[in-house]
Amino acid sequence: MLASAAIGLAYTILQTLFALFHVTTGHRRGGDGFALVEFFGDKALSYVLATGAAACFGLSVDLNRIETNDAEHNFLDKANAAAGVLFIGFIFSVVSSVFSSFSLPKRVAN
Repeated sequence: MLASAAIGLAYTILQTLFALFHVTTGHRRGGDGFALVEFFGDKALSYVLATGAAACFGLSVDLNRIETNDAEHNFLDKANAAAGVLFIGFIFSVVSSVFSSFSLPKRVAN
């Protein structure tokens, strides 16, 4: 889960820098062919985020079945909250991927 969150954060920061470059200069970094990299990057990132969230949810459910003390239960609640944030990131990544798929034919065909 931690690795998927770190990969998601790094990808988001990279995409933000590319968007700022595009806004300030008016030119796309890498040209229109970079649209394919963004499109497939969004797809790959959504799978990474979904896998991280599912792994954490699965682990916390299995560990909650074992009798735990209050400190362990508190830790698992925090893990569930972190997995929920990853799941929300997955949803937004899927929405971004859908939007980029709509604009993909216009940018690649040129």
